[in-house]
Amino acid sequence: MSTSMPQPFDAQPFSPLLSPALVQRTVFDNGVEAEISLIADRTYTPRDDRELLAASTRALRDASHVPKGRVVASVRGGTVVLDKRTSFYYERAAAECAVRFLDGVRSVENHILVEPTALADAVRLRIADALLRTAVNEATHIAVQAVGGTVILQGVIQSSAERDAAERAAWTVAGVHLVIDNLIVSA
Repeated sequence: MSTSMPQPFDAQPFSPLLSPALVQRTVFDNGVEAEISLIADRTYTPRDDRELLAASTRALRDASHVPKGRVVASVRGGTVVLDKRTSFYYERAAAECAVRFLDGVRSVENHILVEPTALADAVRLRIADALLRTAVNEATHIAVQAVGGTVILQGVIQSSAERDAAERAAWTVAGVHLVIDNLIVSA
């Protein structure tokens, strides 16, 4: 039985931002042909710092992955400075991404601290809840240590299902970057 490969459309790609002179056709050693778009650097458009601060504040407010009220922007000579704290690295990166390509931004200084909020008690409670949902009440036999964003699980449990539930529960706590599973399954 043979299957046919889908045929590409004959239509040209729509690229209103690129002139035909900025598209280069290349043939690689393995015979693959490709069109490579050459994009020139953006030109810097000067903008008043107050205007840029207002635009940065709006961009941070509208960005879905930036926690509201946890990131503050200031502007000096076209440089946007981001401050405060977030719980996750992706929130820090999303804040920088939200302001980097605004008109008038010369550079971005990202001083946002990623501060893990994982506490041993919070992890212990999540594990107890997870194990109770699976009709197992052995959560009291699990010792939890949290150092920064690292959580260490220790103890003797009854099954590998309990081990999986405990580990999943530890990962659900904000600020956890690493879970070290030192749990022992009793025979």
